[in-house]
Amino acid sequence: MSNLAEKLSPTEIWMAYDHIEGLHGKTPLIYFGLIHQDGFEVDVWAKMDILNPGGSFKDRGAEYFIFKAIKSGLTKKGDTIVTASAGNHAKGVAKAAREYGLKAVIYMSDKTPQKKLHDTEELGGIIEKVEGDYHKAAEEAMRFAGENNSLYVPAYEHEHIITGQSTVVTETMIQLAEFGIRPDFFVYPVGGGGLANGGGFAANHFDSAWYFLFPDYGRKLHNFGVQAHNFNTMFRSFHAGTVLPHEERGDTIADGIKVRNASEEMLRLSLTYLDDMFDVTEEQIRNAIRRVYNSELIRRLQELPQEELIKKYGFSSNHANGISRMNVVEGAAASAFACAFAEDKIPYEKIAKNIHPRKNIVGVVVASGNNIDQKLLEDILAEEKN
Repeated sequence: MSNLAEKLSPTEIWMAYDHIEGLHGKTPLIYFGLIHQDGFEVDVWAKMDILNPGGSFKDRGAEYFIFKAIKSGLTKKGDTIVTASAGNHAKGVAKAAREYGLKAVIYMSDKTPQKKLHDTEELGGIIEKVEGDYHKAAEEAMRFAGENNSLYVPAYEHEHIITGQSTVVTETMIQLAEFGIRPDFFVYPVGGGGLANGGGFAANHFDSAWYFLFPDYGRKLHNFGVQAHNFNTMFRSFHAGTVLPHEERGDTIADGIKVRNASEEMLRLSLTYLDDMFDVTEEQIRNAIRRVYNSELIRRLQELPQEELIKKYGFSSNHANGISRMNVVEGAAASAFACAFAEDKIPYEKIAKNIHPRKNIVGVVVASGNNIDQKLLEDILAEEKN
């Protein structure tokens, strides 16, 4: 086990959940619909972290890391913190920094989508653009942190970031338990691996938790990660059992998971807590964006007044405010949907053996973010008409 694995604590899962849920409330969990795959009926639920204040799950890890850093005296009000980001982490850090009275300097690739740059600045983040990819930005951010004695906020490789992201699964388990439902699998997009490993860590803990066991439901929570095929170093490393170098295949619209290099520490966690990892093509990602955008069930929810969303569907006011973009997923989030929609990815037959005689398989797709440039979204939607 890695040192990072040894620092993850089941007790911390609940501490992080109490903190995050107390700030924002649970993000909505909505029934996306029934799909038929591999001869099985699959009930797909969507964990709508696109409705977090920052538009992605990254709010969770950044908030919890900074909260713990202040609590332990690593930083204080008025200090400067620094990070590197592909976009969503930047917004999470900038938002948390503003709440705690910190100054956030954020190094980002000059290829970062304009929407993410603009939104980060709107939240008070000071952006330093770097020629190159996320890893080059991270190098510059760590150099700045060292020279200025500033706290560096990692994007994924830290126990408090990972534990903060784990609250996605904790919330989902509690929400489904209210219906007497236990999921059979989770699908997470994978960039650095913070979300998937955090979710997998929590899910593995809940495998033996009696309060999440229900009659006619299996005991095993399967956890699957998914990458974009053009940036699938972690996927290939997972199946090789060791870190492999990046292979050049072109660009990806899934900029949130556009991570070139795999972390050895994060790979060890993935090999421990994930059941499998897959990759999806650019065409599959674009198709998933259109499918989610045109979802009838989500569109019906968008037509409801906020009062009904809050009262009947459990939305908090924080999340109901973003309802107009609830059917918008960026490329990273769409990769998880694409994986669930694909006929040759998730081993539904293997999962079904654990839940006999129940027929329906229950899966949760983490809708991780909606920070997609409007022009790109319009282009993808227009493809359907041509």
